Amino acid sequence: MKQKFIEIYRGIVVILMLTLFGLGGMFISNFIFLIKKERDERYKILRKSWEFFVYLLEKTTLLKLHIKDRDIIENIRGKIIVSTHPSFVDIVLLMTVVPQSTCFVADKLARNPFLKGMVQSLFITEGEEAWLQKAEDALNSNFNVIVFPMGTRHHKDEHLRIRRGTALLALRTKKNISVLHLENSFDFLQIHTPVYKAGCEVTQYNLEYVGEINTQEYIDNYPDEVTFKTEMTKQIEKMVYKIQ
Repeated sequence: MKQKFIEIYRGIVVILMLTLFGLGGMFISNFIFLIKKERDERYKILRKSWEFFVYLLEKTTLLKLHIKDRDIIENIRGKIIVSTHPSFVDIVLLMTVVPQSTCFVADKLARNPFLKGMVQSLFITEGEEAWLQKAEDALNSNFNVIVFPMGTRHHKDEHLRIRRGTALLALRTKKNISVLHLENSFDFLQIHTPVYKAGCEVTQYNLEYVGEINTQEYIDNYPDEVTFKTEMTKQIEKMVYKIQ
């Protein structure tokens, strides 16, 4: 009986938190961004609001974020960052930990009435013609570009195929790739799962720094573009999933 009550409580809190997230995004997009025009100002506002959102997620005991190698992660600058993608809130968690970061988002979010203002202002939409140029401009401005190279959320022990877009971005920009591993204790806000299915325990998130891929070394060793993308993608897969 107690377990069922906790499950219901967590389900209700998740719905309330996601509603708050959507309304907050709409308010920032449609009101705050009308006043704040500069990209840096908008970024600072968004990051502060997401830090508060993560604070609420932890205070309501929906999740707890544990960070290994915090000093390294917080000081990543001007890099392509790849990470696992176990849940809906991953980008929020990552952007509150790693300063000066943007990311790729699905094109449907650019049309979402709650989020489109911030998406169009601060993020890079997948599939748009200028995605490579926008990513390169961000990296050259000492921003990080966060990529979930598997393209979608996945279960804890599921190794989805890594797409080659990250390797293409590395080849174009010649920026190194910092690899992170984000893992949660059980499926939470997972794809094809109702949002109210939040379990009866605090979801433990563990974030750690895996290492860095030196892009120039791969360019030197694999001057052929096809081979470069193939070998770089293999290395990303090995590191991001921590395959021995």
